[in-house]
Amino acid sequence: GPARTHVPAGFDIAGFLRAAKENFIRLQMANDSGRLEELRDMTTTGMFETLRADAGAGQQTDVVTLNADLLEVATEGGRHWAGVRFSGLVRETPGAEPASFEEVWNLMKPADGSSGWLLAGIQQMH
Repeated sequence: GPARTHVPAGFDIAGFLRAAKENFIRLQMANDSGRLEELRDMTTTGMFETLRADAGAGQQTDVVTLNADLLEVATEGGRHWAGVRFSGLVRETPGAEPASFEEVWNLMKPADGSSGWLLAGIQQMH
């Protein structure tokens, strides 16, 4: 059956997903144009090191459609964690046919509020 979503009472799912989608697009744009400072502000250190290798490769990612689903939210060891499944269509070359994608982003936020949500990992689903 469908996976049960574990979300704390009072968690603003709609607002969280709206911000997550904005961050998805911002991160794609920063990655495409090699704006490393912006990438660093939005990712954990380990994720930044992974992304930095490919940043600024001259891609022009056009996010045609973007869906976001909240999978879970958890708090553990002074950190909030959230899993968001993104899916939709992206065009990676101008004029090309859009390709479908599905990936899960693992987001982390310090419980002390010292930063906002940071991208900690990406799992490609297909």
